[in-house]
Amino acid sequence: MKSIIKIISLAAVLIITVIACDKNEINYGEFDKLTDNQSLIKFNFNAAYRANPSYQIKINGSRVSQLITARYPFPGGGYNTGGDSRPDFLAVNPGNVEVSFTIPKKGTNIDSVELFKTTVAAVAGKKYTLHVSDTTGGTATTKSLLLEDDFIVPDTGFCKFKFVHLMPNVGAVDLYNGSTVVATNISYLTASSYFSIPTGIPTSTVWTLRAAGSLPTSTAIVTYTSASTILNQRIYTIFGTGYSGIAGTTDVRRLFLSFFLVR
Repeated sequence: MKSIIKIISLAAVLIITVIACDKNEINYGEFDKLTDNQSLIKFNFNAAYRANPSYQIKINGSRVSQLITARYPFPGGGYNTGGDSRPDFLAVNPGNVEVSFTIPKKGTNIDSVELFKTTVAAVAGKKYTLHVSDTTGGTATTKSLLLEDDFIVPDTGFCKFKFVHLMPNVGAVDLYNGSTVVATNISYLTASSYFSIPTGIPTSTVWTLRAAGSLPTSTAIVTYTSASTILNQRIYTIFGTGYSGIAGTTDVRRLFLSFFLVR
C-alpha cells in the first residue's frame, strides 16, 4: 500500500510540474528558423529630404518595416542614427529581390510616393547591407550600393569596422580615429576595406572625416564621439551621410558621421 501511495504521489508531482512549466512558458510568437539557404539584408536609407517624410520599406511588394525616416538603418538602428542599436538583419530568399522605399497613403500600406526602387541579387548564405543615397537631383538621381557584410568577429580586445561614403557633394575623404588615420581616400558611393582597432585604453572614442590627403590638424568635415563605437569584439559599419553646406543644427540633410552594428 505504501508503495502505491508513493507512486501516486510521484505521478501527481510530475503532473503539477508539467502544468507549472506550461504556465510559465514564454510565447515569443511564430517565427521561421534561419537556414543556410537564405540570405540576410539590412537597409540604410540616406536620401534625406528637407521635410524628412516617414517612409516604409517593401520587399517584393510586401511591407517589412514600420514607418521610419532617413538615417535609420533597418532593422537595428545604430549610433548617431534613429532607432535602437541591435545588430539585426532580415532574412530573404536568394535570387532577385525587389526593394522599394515609399511614402504610403495615410493610415495604409498603399504606396503614395515612390522614393526609390531597385532589384538586388542575393546569394544564399551571404549577408548584405543596401545603402541608398543622393537626392540632389530628386528621386531620379537617388543611387544605391549593395555591400556584403562580414560576420566573423575579431579577437577579444579588438573591434572591426568598414566605412561607407554616402555624402553626395563631398569629395574623397580620410577617416580618423583620434589622430590616427584608419581609412584613406574613400570616394562617394564606395567603401573601405575592413580594419580593426584595439578596444582598451587609450583607444580614442573620437571619429573624424577630413578631406583625403589633408593633415591630421586640418579642419574636420564632420566628427562624432561615443564610447559605444569601440565595444569589444563588435563589428560596425561607419557611414558619412548628408550634404556639405547645409546650415544650422536641425536640418536632417546636414552632415553626420554615424555607426550601426553588424555583429
